[in-house]
Amino acid sequence: MVAGCARSAARFDVAPATRLVVVAPHPDDESLAAGGLIQRVLRTGGTVRVIVVTAGDGYLEAAAALTGHPQPSADDYRRLGAARAHEVREATRLLGVRDLVLLDGPDDGLAALWSTATPYVSPETGRGPFFREALLRTLRESIDAVSPTLVVAPDTRDHHPDHAAAGRFTAAAVDGLASRPALLTYLVHDTVWPPPRPPCETLPPPAGVEYAGTPWVSFMLAGDELATKRAALAAHRSQWPIVGGLLERFLRRNEVFAVQ
Repeated sequence: MVAGCARSAARFDVAPATRLVVVAPHPDDESLAAGGLIQRVLRTGGTVRVIVVTAGDGYLEAAAALTGHPQPSADDYRRLGAARAHEVREATRLLGVRDLVLLDGPDDGLAALWSTATPYVSPETGRGPFFREALLRTLRESIDAVSPTLVVAPDTRDHHPDHAAAGRFTAAAVDGLASRPALLTYLVHDTVWPPPRPPCETLPPPAGVEYAGTPWVSFMLAGDELATKRAALAAHRSQWPIVGGLLERFLRRNEVFAVQ
């Protein structure tokens, strides 16, 4: 076994009647990062709300692939957004989720929105203006409405600006709740993680220096849970021609989260 593959994290088990909220920056992150966890919570008598922060409609390569236009128009980007909304509805249905909230925020614009109070208009779709405080308020209300015991959200150290900013928005939203739930974060984009399979048959915790001292936990999926996660990810058809290799790396027997 490769040395990096041998690293492991403490095992994470789902408490009965967990009220889970999963925050996804884009359609597909819910299945990618927590598709197994979602199923287990529902199986053990809990509830799940999935909140997708952006419409996923600002991705040039995906819009070009979907429409056949190398230089997509605003209508092409909006068409991508409509396709991704359909995909995430199908994916979450496969996972058993009946409570899906689409905030339709600006794809590729969350970092700019987080960093300033200036209104943001998407240069790809022309949608907007979006406001930092309005998005934060809506996210907080969407989380608070189901009184979660556990929130799973992007890690603020993720190398994708939307993911890092979605993590910051979620942390601020959770900190503003009267009763703070447990918070786990997930990593998707990193220069060296997740490692390919093979050689690593399960996901080890990230080993980069920026994650030193972070307590990581590993959630193990049953065989049927992995099969359903695979089907849910397959529903995100617009993404496989572009980032299929990355999606495939998350189809393993465990999911890894940082304890916040």
